[in-house]
Amino acid sequence: MPVRSTDVEACLERRRPGRPKGGRVVADRAQLLAAAVRSITANGPLVTMEDIAAEAGVSKPILYRTVGDKAALVTALSEFLVDRIDVAVRGATISATDGRSGFEMAVRGYLGAVDTDRNIYLFVNAGDQSTEQLRRLVDRSAQQLLELFTAARVQAGLDRAAARTWAYAVIGAFQTVTTMWLGDEYCDLDTVAQNLTHLLWPGVAAAGDPD
Repeated sequence: MPVRSTDVEACLERRRPGRPKGGRVVADRAQLLAAAVRSITANGPLVTMEDIAAEAGVSKPILYRTVGDKAALVTALSEFLVDRIDVAVRGATISATDGRSGFEMAVRGYLGAVDTDRNIYLFVNAGDQSTEQLRRLVDRSAQQLLELFTAARVQAGLDRAAARTWAYAVIGAFQTVTTMWLGDEYCDLDTVAQNLTHLLWPGVAAAGDPD
């Protein structure tokens, strides 16, 4: 089951920024990231750094000094989102009985996590990331798929290099489909998951066959 948005604050924030007797706002990185999540979740992916600073109750210079610029914020929230997806996918696939059911459960877990944090997903994917940052995040996102593919196809001859290629291809498909689906919700989550599974799993299942 996807983690609720209200759980974000429990993960990122122990307390809100405080103001001690001297009058200077006390805020740490986790508190400011929690404020960013709240602001983006409530107001959409077009929020500004000014909006986030206002939500946190700090000045923009404090936000920049503690978290960094918008690109740094995108990177931090990308890591946060990948963590959320990782938890959701692992929880969804725990009862899988075979490769195909595990794959479809992974798709559902991925889509469910993104749907829960859709504004964070859109904010992250609209922001700038360096090539190295993007590569690291894709590697993390693909790790569970690598495990699924390797477990499903090792006896049929799919080597690890091929499994890695498939994992990256599937992550790319997930990202494109998810972005378009979030844009107009042309069908429900279950239908998207079934469609992706019908499209992708036959190729994965046949990847190790000699013909």
